[in-house]
Amino acid sequence: MSKKFVKFIAIIIALALIITSFSFVFFMPGAYAATKETQNVYATTLAAKEAPILASLNTNTTTYLKHRMEIMQSYFEFLHKYFKDEVDYEFLTKAAMDGATDALGDQFTDFYIYEEEKEAFESAVSNEYAGVGVTMQEQNGKKIVISVNPFGPAYAAGVKAGDVFTNIAGKSAEDMTINDISNALRGEPGTNVTFVVDRNGQSLTFTITRAKIDADSIAYEVINDNVGYMKVASFDANTAEEFKLAKIDLVNHGADSLLIDLRDNGGGYIQSAIDMADQLLSKGSTITHYARKGEVLQTQKSTGAITSELPVVLLVNENSASATELFAGAMQDNKAATLVGTTTFGKGVAQQLVTLEGGDSAKVSIFYFLTPNKHDIDKVGITPDVVVRNGEINSAADIETYKAFAPMSEEKKPKVGDIGLNVYGAQQRLAFLGYFKGDVTGTMDAATGEAVKKFQKDEGLYPYATLDFTTMSKLETAAYNKAYGVYVGEDHQLNKALEILKK
Repeated sequence: MSKKFVKFIAIIIALALIITSFSFVFFMPGAYAATKETQNVYATTLAAKEAPILASLNTNTTTYLKHRMEIMQSYFEFLHKYFKDEVDYEFLTKAAMDGATDALGDQFTDFYIYEEEKEAFESAVSNEYAGVGVTMQEQNGKKIVISVNPFGPAYAAGVKAGDVFTNIAGKSAEDMTINDISNALRGEPGTNVTFVVDRNGQSLTFTITRAKIDADSIAYEVINDNVGYMKVASFDANTAEEFKLAKIDLVNHGADSLLIDLRDNGGGYIQSAIDMADQLLSKGSTITHYARKGEVLQTQKSTGAITSELPVVLLVNENSASATELFAGAMQDNKAATLVGTTTFGKGVAQQLVTLEGGDSAKVSIFYFLTPNKHDIDKVGITPDVVVRNGEINSAADIETYKAFAPMSEEKKPKVGDIGLNVYGAQQRLAFLGYFKGDVTGTMDAATGEAVKKFQKDEGLYPYATLDFTTMSKLETAAYNKAYGVYVGEDHQLNKALEILKK
């Protein structure tokens, strides 16, 4: 062996010692089967042939897509043949579809390669499924029950809003997504599921027999002698028809006003929300606009087929979302109702379920829906005409979140452009209350300023995007009340709505 070659080996060894996070493989002739073939297929064919073509194409054309798909196919074939472990094409194609879907950055768009995933989504929207009857939400990594269907077996078993899932069917809830838990709770009617929840530090185990959940979406009654109260739990296929019949029945029993409770209504079918709004708006009133890529595609207007002269108040909260916000926005912008409660969730996008050629399915966000005045509510929500906060259910997760907040103890009154602990703490509390959806950085940026102004307006303060001491004091009180549920047992939002209807 020559000295020159020995020196070369020594250099390679030295490099390997320095760069420990990489493994270098040097192939001797014959040590790697079909080296020449691989180079020809992967390097020469793809790089030399495709690269110049791709460089000359508009990336928004189908021709560009065709060339890219050819490259992807060749890459998949390479991985299938030469990857160190067994890998089949189903795995690779699903990963590619999932990757493309995730890259969109839209939490409501999903690719379904398995039929049961599609069916679970359809069941959730239609409000017809077999399960236990709970609605969940993730907060700071914890899966919390936000509502319990009064017609479901979970309600009868004693499950309550505020319960935190810790274990489902023997699996830790920490390792499961909301969809995982939902799928685990659902199943054939008559079968059992066991889960464990934490309720204010107490561990409770439930074994519940699944049942078909196919309840009416609206419950109603006359309250305070003349107020027609409706609780709209969801917008399913029959909601608009249920609403029409409920309204007639309420009026026949002496109701001269309507109080529509949309709190904790996560949405459903957009058309149902439109059809319900159509019954309360005069002919020609705008209900919503559909927008895509910054342009309005279509405007939905009321037919005025059924009109109502009754005063209407809507109750909304931070869990009122999607189709519910479409309905609430239509009523607010047309001044057909007074909204009472807290700022809504902020989901202003609509999804369509599509079936692909191979039989796979996808749920895709296809447009934004705007309010009649063309306000985009996505990630913003709708601010009620009258803001009233109820205490939340005393959730252990909320208390833990609140305890981790930074103090707003600096003797400063930050304005836009300032930084500091007061800003950081304010951002945490504003996010906790649903006013702020940006990153908590400690910098008073424009988004934080707008959130402060919105909070100040709701609190009856002068809205000027400055964290003065009065604003910080009210912000601290509001966050504390939300965490510890000081108003639980008294429905201030309902009381305010009834007060408005008396005028």
